[in-house]
Amino acid sequence: MQLTTILTPSWCRWDNINPPRFTIWHNLLYATVGGVFSANLYYSHPILQVMAQDFNTTQSGVANIPTLAQAGDATGLLLILPLTDFFPRRAFTVGMLTCTVLFWLGLCVTHNVAVFQALTYLSAVTTGVIQILLVLVAEVSTPEKRAFNISIVATGPTFAILLARILSGIVANYTSWRNVYWLSLGMQVVMLALMACFMPDYPVSAVNVGKPKREVAKEYPKLLLSIVALFPRHSILVQVSLLSFLTFFCVSSFWTTLTFLLSEPQYGYSTLAIGLFGLIGACTMVLGPLFARYVIQPLRAPLLGNVVGTTTSLVGIVLGTALGKWNVAGPVLQALLLDAGLMIGQVSSRMAIHGIEPGKENRVNTAFTTCLYLGMLTGTKAGNDVYEKYGGWLAAGGLSIGIIALSYFVIVAKGPYEQGWIGWTGGWGRYGKDSGQDEESVKESFDFEAQVKVDIIPTKVQEKDVQ
Repeated sequence: MQLTTILTPSWCRWDNINPPRFTIWHNLLYATVGGVFSANLYYSHPILQVMAQDFNTTQSGVANIPTLAQAGDATGLLLILPLTDFFPRRAFTVGMLTCTVLFWLGLCVTHNVAVFQALTYLSAVTTGVIQILLVLVAEVSTPEKRAFNISIVATGPTFAILLARILSGIVANYTSWRNVYWLSLGMQVVMLALMACFMPDYPVSAVNVGKPKREVAKEYPKLLLSIVALFPRHSILVQVSLLSFLTFFCVSSFWTTLTFLLSEPQYGYSTLAIGLFGLIGACTMVLGPLFARYVIQPLRAPLLGNVVGTTTSLVGIVLGTALGKWNVAGPVLQALLLDAGLMIGQVSSRMAIHGIEPGKENRVNTAFTTCLYLGMLTGTKAGNDVYEKYGGWLAAGGLSIGIIALSYFVIVAKGPYEQGWIGWTGGWGRYGKDSGQDEESVKESFDFEAQVKVDIIPTKVQEKDVQ
C-alpha cells in the first residue's frame, strides 16, 4: 500500500464504483483554502515601513519583498503547476500546502532580511494551489452548476486579497507586524488540516494514467513547451486570454492609481481609509455566485458572458473617469462595476476553455493565467506612468477606456460558436440556431457522466463501463 493511501482517510479514498460526491462544503473549503493561501502574497504591502525598522534596514532594503512574492507565484505557475496533470490532485495539493506552511514558519521567526526575502520567494512558489482547485472544480462540476461552482472558488482568493491588505495594516498598527505573519500561519495550518481530512483522492486524468514519473521528468522541458503550443491549436484560448489580459490591465491600473487620487488634496484620505476602500471591491466579488447563476448560466455561450462583463467594466471606467476628480461616487461606482465585470468575464472565460485539451487541463490553465498576470503587471506599470507623466486621473482613465474598448474587437473577430480563428459560424444566439442547434441539443451535449469518464476516471474503469 502506498504512503499516500495510508495517509488518506477512508472517507476520502477514491472508489471508481462509488466515488466521493462533490458537495457545496467541498466548494466552500476550496474557496477558503485558496483565499487563505493567496493572501500570503499581499500581507507585506501596507507594512513595509515597519518591517524596514524591525530589520534595521532602509525602506529600499525591503521594497522588493512584494516583488519576490509575485515572482515566486509566477515561478510556481509556470514550472510546478503543469505537473498536476500527472499526479493525484490530493497528494500534490496537500504537499504544496505543507511546503508553504514550513516556509511561512521560517518567515515568522527569522530576523535576517536576506533570509526573509528568500523564504518569501520560496513560500510563494508553492502557494498557488488556487489554480489547481479552479481546474478541479471545473472538472467535477455538472455543466448546469459549473459556472456557479467556479464563481465560488474564484471569489475566495479575490476576497482574501482585498482583506489581507486591510488586516495587515490594522494588526500592524496596534501590535507587532510579526503577529500578521503568525496569524496567517495559524490559518494556514487549519486549512492544511481540513484539506488533509476532507479532500477526496481524485485520480490522475485518464489520458495520463500509467505514465511513468521518470518519463515525466525526462520530458519536463517538452511539457513546458507544450504550454506555448496550446495557443496555435486553440483559437478560443487565444480569444479569452486576450480578453483577460485587457480586463486585468484596467483593474490593476485602477487600483494602483486610485491610491494617488484619494491621497490628493481634494480628498486627503488617510492610508487606513484608502485601504478600507478595497472593501467596496470585495462586496462585488462576493456576488460572484449570483452573477454565475443569473447572468452567465442563462446565456450559456461563454463569449456572451464576456460581452456582458466587458460592457459592465466599460460603463464603470467611464463613470469613474468622468466623476473621479470631483466626487468620490465616481471611484465607488468604478470599483463596483469594474470588479463585477471582471468576475463575470473570468468565470465565462474559464467555462470557455474547460475541456479543450483532455489530460492537459492544468497546462491550459497555466497558459490562460499567465496572460492574466501579464495584464496585471502591464496595467500597474502603465497606469503609474500615465498618471504621473501625462495628466493624472483623467489620463489614466482614458487609457483604460481605450484598452477595454479593444476587447470588442477581440469579441467581434470570433463568434461564440465559430470553430476557426475568425468568423461567426453558428450565429450569435444562446443556442447557435444558425448552425442547426436548439436548446435540447445543447442540453444533450452536456452529458456529465460521459465527461467524468473522460476527465477523471481511469482507463480501466472506462473499458469496464463500455463492456
